[in-house]
Amino acid sequence: MVDATEKREVRGSCRRSLSRHGIRSMREEMQALAALTPEGPPDEYGAGTVVQALEAEVALLLGKEAAVFLPKGVIAQLTALRAWAELKGSSAVVLHPQSHIDADEQQAHERLHGLTTIRRGAANAPLRAADLADLHRPIAAVVAELPLRRGGFVLPNWDELTALTDWTRARGAAFHLDGARLWESQPFYGRPLAEIAGLADSVYVSFYKGLGGLAGCVLAGSRTFIETTAPWRHRHGAPLWSVYPYAIAAQAGLRAHLPRMGEYRARAQSIAEIVAGIEVCRVFPEPPHTNAFQVHMLGEAAALEARALDIARQTGVWLFDRIVPTPVPGIAMGEIQIGAGADQLGDDEVRILLERLVSV
Repeated sequence: MVDATEKREVRGSCRRSLSRHGIRSMREEMQALAALTPEGPPDEYGAGTVVQALEAEVALLLGKEAAVFLPKGVIAQLTALRAWAELKGSSAVVLHPQSHIDADEQQAHERLHGLTTIRRGAANAPLRAADLADLHRPIAAVVAELPLRRGGFVLPNWDELTALTDWTRARGAAFHLDGARLWESQPFYGRPLAEIAGLADSVYVSFYKGLGGLAGCVLAGSRTFIETTAPWRHRHGAPLWSVYPYAIAAQAGLRAHLPRMGEYRARAQSIAEIVAGIEVCRVFPEPPHTNAFQVHMLGEAAALEARALDIARQTGVWLFDRIVPTPVPGIAMGEIQIGAGADQLGDDEVRILLERLVSV
């Protein structure tokens, strides 16, 4: 078992990374933000030029009337679902069983808000309208995670996505997008973000994943809906007194990485071909839908993690954030999420390092 503290220290010593946007020290992060920080007073409880400019920019990108910055995605999604439940007069929400809300938040929507979960969708496949054909009870909202991270960063095609929206609207329910990685999904559809988000009544987008920000997110929708969420946002501890460092980092990410999402996806597909050529590795999905995909490897997860840590110490290259067991004994899985960090790694070096990782 790899010690978590040791793993964090080794990762911090690396300067090249196959995933995300590379690795910087705290000092480097703060120095970069300092250079972007404008003059003027900081925000206070969400009122401030930097935060409000970010909210306006994201609302415009998503084609929504309003957007509000929140420190954490859990707050955004819980408040959205609770608001829709009250507006629609139903406690039932539809979630994919592999969705982040259902699988990673310790049933917060059920335990804190008394919502009822209707689980629909096949393993490692996005939610589709056909999955809801037998559902006839009143529901408050249908949630689609774009992409479905635990399912392999998979996306429904455009017709499937619009069919899901149509089914939801026909039932009088709200359609909510868990768009933690919506930025990364846009190249798959080849449509403006506003057109994609326009299918939804509310949208959550993250700033610290594909955009490389410090933390934080936005919840966007109609002005009336965003106002409706205010009591529940406050009950969950938002807004914070001041969040300008997060807002500045988010703006920087929008400038640096949003224009490159198509490029990151193309590189992910290129690296996926390299991985697929290694005898004891498989990729899913093939080809990747976004800039991210799963790598399934022959071997035990603990041994592979230890080997990846040794490679990081010796080469200064961070390959995987984590390698985990799968339901199939002797098969482990890691995720590759291509960002600017991969700019410093050539295809040949990637192949050599991955072959070294899985060599017996």
